[in-house]
Amino acid sequence: MNTLHYRPVNPVKRAAWLLIALMAGLIASTQQAAAQTAYVAAGGSQITVSGTSTLHDWSMQATSFDVQGNFLLKNGQVADLNSLAFTLPVSNLKSKESSMDSRAYKALNEKEFPKMTFKLKDATVSAQLHSIKATGTLTIAGVSKEVILEASYTVNGDETITCKLTEPIKMSDYGVKAPTMMMGTIKTGDALTIDIVLKLKKSTSIAQSNQ
Repeated sequence: MNTLHYRPVNPVKRAAWLLIALMAGLIASTQQAAAQTAYVAAGGSQITVSGTSTLHDWSMQATSFDVQGNFLLKNGQVADLNSLAFTLPVSNLKSKESSMDSRAYKALNEKEFPKMTFKLKDATVSAQLHSIKATGTLTIAGVSKEVILEASYTVNGDETITCKLTEPIKMSDYGVKAPTMMMGTIKTGDALTIDIVLKLKKSTSIAQSNQ
């Protein structure tokens, strides 16, 4: 009958193997992060906020805002999204009527909270569905909420990226009181729809700093 002998693992060797495994993991994650490319907003990007009122539907658009994200592309598709943040100055939202703009800015407390922001926490990318599910923090009028944004994307031949999404929100969720007009006889609805078209290009400043 064979007798099995237990050989205790040398604690020094065990620590060495753990250190090697840890370093390998760090190197792999660093290489993946380094392979990602910084992208910024390009011309043609637009955010549209639409709503209703007791008189007629309305909308406001912004074509100037800041977007920064790190994307990893493989085989002409988005393979990973490491970070994404956008900042929209409230005053960049414009309608066809300046009086409506001023009421919207007042409702959003633009003087105290001049910017709307989104910061990514986690992203799930599907190359097959050409979709990105982004979980992050949306801040409006100083109130922050965790939201899940689902966008479709297209990687163009020049490696620019176009993302499109539609997100319904309620003003009351962010402590915003719906604006009124004509001594309160015209009231806007609480529900809003945010349509976003992001056209992203590689950041030239990042590219230059890496040369």
